[in-house]
Amino acid sequence: MAYRVLALDVDGTLVCAAQKKITPETTAALKDLQSRGVIVILATGRSRFASTSDILGTDFPPDWRVCVNGAQVLDKTGCLVHEQRFALKDVESITAFTARHGLPLTFTFEDAYYVYSNYEEYISYYTSYTGPVPYLRDGSDHSRHTESLPFGAYIIRMPGKQSAALAELCPSIKLMETYPDAYDVSPRSADKKHGVEWVISRLGIGFDELAAIGDSDNDRELMSAAGLSIAMANAPAHIRASADHVTGSVEENGVAAAIERFFGTG
Repeated sequence: MAYRVLALDVDGTLVCAAQKKITPETTAALKDLQSRGVIVILATGRSRFASTSDILGTDFPPDWRVCVNGAQVLDKTGCLVHEQRFALKDVESITAFTARHGLPLTFTFEDAYYVYSNYEEYISYYTSYTGPVPYLRDGSDHSRHTESLPFGAYIIRMPGKQSAALAELCPSIKLMETYPDAYDVSPRSADKKHGVEWVISRLGIGFDELAAIGDSDNDRELMSAAGLSIAMANAPAHIRASADHVTGSVEENGVAAAIERFFGTG
């Protein structure tokens, strides 16, 4: 099967805590793929400002970016062409729930991540994975969402029992565990699968012509829909078990190895 599109995650797939920038080997493989007419989509939980090439330490420009787990879709120029946001009632419920349980909470807005609770703890957590970042703001006054509603949220240090309680409290949201006790939170209808589908349907391409690479629960629906699903070696066991193929870890340039195996080289 000749795949016309490659959709791939960022954290845990292209970068990780130990390898915070995309390696030159992976950059070269992605650029070679594009030169042969394959469309490359970044499908990430990160926002538009946290998934730019300079942040990722590469000169590789993706053809599309599906950000905040499908709540933002951007074209090659960085123009936002599709979006979904939380309902106000869900923002208020998530804020009250995390405050009641003392959980660090961050909302994703168009200009920055606003940390609504446990600012210092969240800063330490986030920078341990990404390094210093310019787009984290103190939102402890809980006022930013009165200007515009957020696209997504991230909650850390939340055990399974509390995540289940939050899901029951807010049935119109979706929680996806990215690391142990750490959750991406999105509007129910926003996920990477639907974001990528928004792109490929406009290009006249079906999921059977798409290969997807990921490592986490927020990649699972996209990987299940793809004609070829590839899990990173650093993915949890249930993600690896459900994939068509398992490639190397981030440190082992697993994305570059998968591209060579399934797309060949120029």
